[in-house]
Amino acid sequence: MNPYARYQLQASSTEPRIDMLLSLFDAACDRTEAALDAMAGADQETARRLRVRARLVVLGLWSGVDNDRREKGVNLVGLYQFVTKSLAEGSLEEVRGSLEVLRTLREGFRGIREEAIQLERDGVIPPIDAICAIHAVG
Repeated sequence: MNPYARYQLQASSTEPRIDMLLSLFDAACDRTEAALDAMAGADQETARRLRVRARLVVLGLWSGVDNDRREKGVNLVGLYQFVTKSLAEGSLEEVRGSLEVLRTLREGFRGIREEAIQLERDGVIPPIDAICAIHAVG
């Protein structure tokens, strides 16, 4: 399923926000892996298209970072900048580096999934339907 369609479905459901976040990381990783496969097969046009699609997902993740400039937010922004720049430049080494960062972030968020769900249940983190969201088509 398209990650944005999944996002829209989740936005109207009771699924936790962390699961939406994880699905976006999955989509970014999947597209980056596919781009690497295309690069290995010398299909540069497909690789470019997949890198663009991965960048769009990462930009969506980036847009969700709280702009209050706390250290964690600043660190995430720096990592998202690195990933989007590396995917844009597109050398094999840069795309591999992007994938490594995305996988590391995904695993970090998976590691806090249960805590995030509990925080959402307790009202510390507002549910996704309690905030204004931009729905992207992609």
